Amino acid sequence: MIADSEIEKLLYREARLMDEHRYEEWLSLWTADAIYWVPCGHDDSDPLTQVSIIYDNRAKMGDRVARLLSGSVMAQDPKPRMRRVISNIEIEHKGDAEATVGSNFILIQARNAEQLIWCGRSTHQVRREGDALRIARKKVLLVNSEQEMPVLQFLI
Repeated sequence: MIADSEIEKLLYREARLMDEHRYEEWLSLWTADAIYWVPCGHDDSDPLTQVSIIYDNRAKMGDRVARLLSGSVMAQDPKPRMRRVISNIEIEHKGDAEATVGSNFILIQARNAEQLIWCGRSTHQVRREGDALRIARKKVLLVNSEQEMPVLQFLI
């Protein structure tokens, strides 16, 4: 059985790796068949028929990481300073090798003279692979997803 503390540790580690721009390590937290989805609307249920802000499989996530690390992304020069606060972690379902967990987040992004605040709710599906707990699916519902927003050149 997956321990609650193990799930919390994975969520906190994922947030820290993204905040510190350690994207290759972040990518290693995901399963080979992973899906990362940020829908436009809170009622969206099918990323194949509805517009998404992000809908990446593991290969596309790898491409995104390569771009972020290439130095060619203008919005990453200088790299934004970011900090996420993860809270309200709730285990929705837990089995021997898989679990579904919801959590709230606040993300502060500061770059140059601009500061942005992002917040929302994430749902992670995690899976045990050998000794490691990995992320198989992640859905992020941004509070402001239906409003005009700047380009997301980082990971939420």
